[in-house]
Amino acid sequence: MPPSASLPPKPRRRLRRRLLAITIGLLVGAIVLEIGSAIAVNAGLFSARVPTYAIGKSAATFWGDLNPEFGVWHPPHTSFRHQKACFDVTYESNSYGARDVERERVADHPRVVVLGDSFMEGYGVAREERLSDVLERETGTPFLNFGTSGNAGSTHAFALYSRFAMQFRHDAVLAAILPENDFDDDVPKPDRYQAYWAGGHPDFELRYTLPNIEQSSYRYRAAEAEFDLQHFLREFTYTKNVVDLLYSAHKQSRARQKIAGQAGQSESRFFRFEAAELQRLCHSYERLAAAAAPRPVVLFTIPRLTDFADHVAKGSNPLDDALAEWAAEIDNLHFVPLLPALVAAHGNDLSQLFLSCDAHWSATGHRAAAQILLERAGKHLLTR
Repeated sequence: MPPSASLPPKPRRRLRRRLLAITIGLLVGAIVLEIGSAIAVNAGLFSARVPTYAIGKSAATFWGDLNPEFGVWHPPHTSFRHQKACFDVTYESNSYGARDVERERVADHPRVVVLGDSFMEGYGVAREERLSDVLERETGTPFLNFGTSGNAGSTHAFALYSRFAMQFRHDAVLAAILPENDFDDDVPKPDRYQAYWAGGHPDFELRYTLPNIEQSSYRYRAAEAEFDLQHFLREFTYTKNVVDLLYSAHKQSRARQKIAGQAGQSESRFFRFEAAELQRLCHSYERLAAAAAPRPVVLFTIPRLTDFADHVAKGSNPLDDALAEWAAEIDNLHFVPLLPALVAAHGNDLSQLFLSCDAHWSATGHRAAAQILLERAGKHLLTR
């Protein structure tokens, strides 16, 4: 080759330029995506949690499969700050792991035990705003809250009550059913430690999914938590939280479509449930009522905002009808269907009952539910 001829760029130099261009493009794209996600979340377009820009405790430190008797619970004396676009709440547990004020096991006055999942726990609202605390103020009777998020269905409620909550002096029980996920929460998950009913009606047997609670995937392990990239991204970026939200919504949508089975059928679990699912749920509360007797047990169903349309269109729903008929045969069990009562009282603006960025109750929703329970079952809730 003649000395005067120009040589082509060296391959390494060309590769470095391409890598630099790709890196800059990815960085600019990530910044644009983060700005867009922040705008969308703060404008209320997505109900994703808000980054705290601090390395604090993750949700895994507040909920986990911790109790060998009933599974998911909170560690004692633990707190977790939970943020989304429409709320900023710090949850705190007491000495025995409940999100509640400190309670003694022995008492010389009437009290009520409260059971349920994230709605009863008070997801997204201050402790003072949730249903049990509203009822305590209205009645003057202590309501001991044993609610928890994290796969707490009817079997969990029975196991928690019969093996733990019963140790606290009480004179009545208030228990909530969330049809949207309680049927599914009662299905055993192979990687979770949970109580479940094996066999079929009427020969159910209480079993646990794993031989040892330490084998559960839903546990915080400090030794393995030196650096959690997922937690870091959630605390410092809107994008990660939006991606988590969209992925969760996608899974829920596919599950609902599977439940509905075919086009034109309701996806609401007030309308779509199998006989075996209902038998399992009823068995849990039959056993709970028997364990509580002669104390009264007030059981009620919680509708999501998406459950109202089909009920309004049809005037009733088969789940509440079936539960009312079943509960009437059990002396100390009293059933309150919230869905029709909420429609009657708040039909013009049901959305106010729910958080604007989440599917759980707002403080208004908790007050509305408390009012209905006092009207329909106040005599069983030890109203003074």
